[in-house]
Amino acid sequence: MPSLKSSLGSSPYVSLDEVCSLLSMHTVKDELNQNISTPIERQVFCSKISISRAEFSAAGQLNHKPQIVLLIDSDEYDYEKKLKFEDVTYTAYRHFQRSDGYTEVYCEVRAGG
Repeated sequence: MPSLKSSLGSSPYVSLDEVCSLLSMHTVKDELNQNISTPIERQVFCSKISISRAEFSAAGQLNHKPQIVLLIDSDEYDYEKKLKFEDVTYTAYRHFQRSDGYTEVYCEVRAGG
């Protein structure tokens, strides 16, 4: 769905010029009432932003190891837990919806997927 943010005057300093994939599962029941899961991968525009020292400290206290923060249009992000960026699959451990219409997604690589 196209975003209306550009016509509403959102921050001109944000440049979503990279692409990431949001990974989720769609589950339906078949005729035998068994769950059938199908992976869904949606590509969205994003921007990689810096991880602050405060985030490293706070995340470390909760046993997280932040490796990347992606800025994604809030209209595109549906709280997916898995993201793929530059051929690496990340797990989102925290997100922050900003007042300018974008969401910061804090990610780490977890052993075993």
